[in-house]
Amino acid sequence: MKILHLIDSLNPGGAQTVVKGIFEKQKDNKDIFLFALRERDIKMNIEHPNVFIYPSKAKYSLKPLKPLKELVEKEKIDVLHCHLFRSQYSGYLLKKRYFPEIKLIFHEHGKIFTNKIWYNYFLKKAEKYVDLFIAVSKATKNKHIENAGIPENKIVVLYNFVDTERFNRKKITLDVKKEKEKLGIEKDESVIGFVGRLAYVKGCDILIGALPYLNFKYKVLIAGDGPEKKNLEKLAEKLGVKDKVIFLGYVDNPLGVYSLMNVLVMPSRSESFGISVIEARALNIPVIASDVEGLNEIIIDKENGLLFEGKDSKDLARKIETIYSNKNLRNKLTKEGYKNVKRFSWEKCAREMSKVYKEVVKE
Repeated sequence: MKILHLIDSLNPGGAQTVVKGIFEKQKDNKDIFLFALRERDIKMNIEHPNVFIYPSKAKYSLKPLKPLKELVEKEKIDVLHCHLFRSQYSGYLLKKRYFPEIKLIFHEHGKIFTNKIWYNYFLKKAEKYVDLFIAVSKATKNKHIENAGIPENKIVVLYNFVDTERFNRKKITLDVKKEKEKLGIEKDESVIGFVGRLAYVKGCDILIGALPYLNFKYKVLIAGDGPEKKNLEKLAEKLGVKDKVIFLGYVDNPLGVYSLMNVLVMPSRSESFGISVIEARALNIPVIASDVEGLNEIIIDKENGLLFEGKDSKDLARKIETIYSNKNLRNKLTKEGYKNVKRFSWEKCAREMSKVYKEVVKE
């Protein structure tokens, strides 16, 4: 069985992280292919021989359809696995115009939460050509049903995974003390971390807004890039915490950044899943996240993480203070969070994904 994954670009993001994991865990699998529809200034590197990037930065061009069609024909592709809207649209056109027998999968990573009328309409219109919708959480599945009217029996929940071989404390070889010194982090300062795209929906401004309410010595590490970066820098300066926040930009391998953290904060306004949550857990880092659908599905408050009232910086500050001051709770959240990672292993994801492909092709 040959699978072709389509994605808009390899610009860093949650969907790209999932795809990178799928391909790098199967470096010797010659029957999987990845086609990115455009180039971007920042590219996530994926170590696999069957990765193709269309040499254009045009966002809405249909020109990639021709080489895509040729690739499908040459490799005799059985399944088109589409990630993100532009890839879904391209997959829809390929099946509708050229390959009516090919199996089409739409993998939803979060756009459905925006409840955009045009996107909901597209999903409903494309539904008769789509063999299966993959949702990264139960909340994502419910949004498909509520917003786009997709039949429940055409949606399967497939949680994202974490590579526990890679995100493993034993794999950290850097000198944490020296790295902190390089970044100007003092010995008695606690490190609060954020890993993700700097977009409004990710809520990094909510984290920065919480900092003036903290009453202990700390530094904040923000690993990521995006359209909100300049606004976040201005906010930190406006709130008088500029010297407390370190913007690292995009980090290709966040393992080193995680190793410096005492707590990870995920303050998203909406979230389909939250990959950095399980990455942090795999490294024995306690997690605080906003109490929104998707995140409260994988975090049980006060059991394997802490949830704060979404968009409330003061409540977030209280939860950060709790993690800092309550050692017993901190240890409990770390221990239970680490145990919970088993739910999101690559091995489990691979088995379920293989089952999905077999059932789709059989049908």
